[in-house]
Amino acid sequence: MSVTTADPTRLAAIRVQQAGRDRQKPISPAELARRIVRNYRITPAIELISDVISDAITQPGRRYVITTPPRTGKSVLVSRVGVVDALRRNPNAQIILASYSDELAQDHSREARAMIAEHSALLGYRLSPDKTAVGRWRVDGHAGGLLAGGINSGATGFGADLLLVDDPVKDQTEADSAAHRRRVINEFRSTLMSRVHPGGSVVLVMTRWHPDDLAGTLLRDEPDVWTHVNIPAVAEAGIPDALGRAPGVVMTSALGYTAAEFAAIRRSVGERAWYSLYQGVPAAPEGGLIKRDWLDQWRLPAAPTAPTKTVVGVDPADSGSGDSCGIVAASMTREGVVAVIADVSAPMTSDQWARAAVDLAVDVGASEIAVEGFSARETYQRVVKDAIRRTATPHPIRVTTWPPKGSGRGGGDAMARSSALLQGLETGTTRIAGHLPDLEGAAVTWQAGQHQPDALAALVVAHDVLVHAIGQQWGFASPLDSERRMREGTITSMPGYLRRRIGG
Repeated sequence: MSVTTADPTRLAAIRVQQAGRDRQKPISPAELARRIVRNYRITPAIELISDVISDAITQPGRRYVITTPPRTGKSVLVSRVGVVDALRRNPNAQIILASYSDELAQDHSREARAMIAEHSALLGYRLSPDKTAVGRWRVDGHAGGLLAGGINSGATGFGADLLLVDDPVKDQTEADSAAHRRRVINEFRSTLMSRVHPGGSVVLVMTRWHPDDLAGTLLRDEPDVWTHVNIPAVAEAGIPDALGRAPGVVMTSALGYTAAEFAAIRRSVGERAWYSLYQGVPAAPEGGLIKRDWLDQWRLPAAPTAPTKTVVGVDPADSGSGDSCGIVAASMTREGVVAVIADVSAPMTSDQWARAAVDLAVDVGASEIAVEGFSARETYQRVVKDAIRRTATPHPIRVTTWPPKGSGRGGGDAMARSSALLQGLETGTTRIAGHLPDLEGAAVTWQAGQHQPDALAALVVAHDVLVHAIGQQWGFASPLDSERRMREGTITSMPGYLRRRIGG
């Protein structure tokens, strides 16, 4: 039966229900986006970014770097709805929005203004009629508003309770220009950051085309200040994933991309663009000096259960003020393979890294802590020994500095010191046990001429100590048995003299 007339009572109830929903204020930027942006879809990635934006809006002094694949809805959420929501919560907030060009920043500004004009009743504010320029406007009756422009356009006469930087670099060509990278970094630091009010928050959204781009510089120079929120299209070992997915899990795409479609995109755009645009890392994780394939090919499922020796290697902080510090544990298996089993590298003071090294040694059963001691050998050794005395260690732990005096090891630059480790990772005599995402990510993005990541420097120390410990032990081997075990894959290599066959 068809109904040709509406029930007035039912229509009245629907209107009351709708009015109630309209009066109910959105509790997050994502929820606001769902209300005011047609067909806006909240995925797990959007929900996480929404939490980040909400935290930056409501809490003082936040610093975030966000990297996600294109077409996820992040710019709509951050640079349009984020502006609208920040002013909804505080109509006196001053916001600066910067992009690589005036046109892009003003496009975001124009859309934000349109949202305010259409949904002023829901938002609880409206635009000031006398301050309505596309790139500079204010909230009616309040001090808050927006200044939008290119990153090189300046921000004279305008402060920021919230600084949003969305796409400060246009493309790969700009990113590959050292001069352009310097201009962007200098403009960000000298102009934009100088406009941030005390307690103001900063959110940077960008594609990581180059290791020394703006995001890379901030994360390297101020690791204890900036939080990196990376959401790769496909979770992969060695790539940070803020969603915490297992390797191989594809993100829920706002546009509905499947695993097969992401694979097709990867084939189409090439490896560098894939990892920069879709995975959030500035170099393909197959690696520069260290290849991703090496780590995956030789990976161990877990740490060895009965190692012959376990060492914690430390690349200490340069000062006592909380610099980046590398602390890595590795074990030698009975087959002579170095297994990298743990990484707790982080910014730490001298007391903190010494205690962290001791705690790790206790956790993994290490018999030695070896500290890289080029600059302050005796001081580092004393600091670690003091930490051991303050800890109830269940077994003796020897403290050494590396390289040993008079050994002739450790000479040359970081590349030279790492040569044995690189060879071991390539041939399988050094393997990652399980998954160590931060260490692996740092390893495969390390390029010649760059500062060596602290975790990798610590691994160089642990690896060298373990490899040279082999020479301190006697052992006997059957060439035929070793050949059999090599075929079975239980050992990864044999010296040439064991493989050589004698005729007759």
